[in-house]
Amino acid sequence: MNHAQEIIEVPCHQIRIGERHRKDMGDLEVLAASIATEGLLQPVGITEENLLVFGERRLRAVRDVLKQDTIAARIVRVSSILAGEYAENEIRKDFTPSERVAIGKAIEAEIGSRQGLRTDQGLVGNCAQVVSGVKTREIAAAKAGFDSPRTYERAKKVVEKAVDEVLAQMDAGDLSISAAAVIAEQPLEAQREIVQMPAAVRRQIVRQLREATELPSTAEARRIARETGMLVADRTGRYRSGLSDEERKALKEDLDSIWAVTRAVLALADTPLDPVELASRLEYWHCPGIRAKSPVALDWLHRFEEAIRDKTQIS
Repeated sequence: MNHAQEIIEVPCHQIRIGERHRKDMGDLEVLAASIATEGLLQPVGITEENLLVFGERRLRAVRDVLKQDTIAARIVRVSSILAGEYAENEIRKDFTPSERVAIGKAIEAEIGSRQGLRTDQGLVGNCAQVVSGVKTREIAAAKAGFDSPRTYERAKKVVEKAVDEVLAQMDAGDLSISAAAVIAEQPLEAQREIVQMPAAVRRQIVRQLREATELPSTAEARRIARETGMLVADRTGRYRSGLSDEERKALKEDLDSIWAVTRAVLALADTPLDPVELASRLEYWHCPGIRAKSPVALDWLHRFEEAIRDKTQIS
């Protein structure tokens, strides 16, 4: 028997809602109107003790807005899932990602309630699936049909932070869990804008957002730069060095000087002014020190020209 398909009608008032991570229920009126028109497309999930596992928005829309007395509910036997009576591919097939997140959380709670029942062999209760040394999150992820704890955590993030449109696209398979998790990190309005874009554009935006979030923070970029001696890009797109504020100030002054001299040399090379005419006109201009500085500047230019020539020959 496929336990995942066991669906019954349950009085709404008998279903208990425990602590939930998702506080914003969104527009229940819109959901209720959809249920009234198309019916309840997905039943809610409850334990054998009538504790809600998933489908709180559906329950509230049916119970509080439509004022219906009963609702279709799928029995989620957490103990059976934990004991391995469900195949993990069966869980993936029969439940959406957000529902599997709820199942995973219920499994974590179930394991937590059994912690005092560990035997000397490191087992929880009579469940041979829960072995000492294996993290609760890893067990919950596997039993809820996720390919890794990381994917489970990403799906959790979507359930807890994403707008309904992102959650719906993930559950429908239009968005991967990974992509949905990236979008869920954005401001709410930005999330809505992204999911409304054409698929190709949306994929490009998700790729750019993923690359941005993978870059280190400014402080972390500077730490890496100090350790490696290289410039490191941070999340703002700017490159950071491992220099202190004083070192950066000194470097800036040095670079400013180099740039000023470089521009002066280029200006001399490109000037349309005749040097003889300029010298004859100096008496009309207040240029203190120019006569004394000219020989020094010429000597510097000669040495610079020789250094450039030597470098060119070496290259």
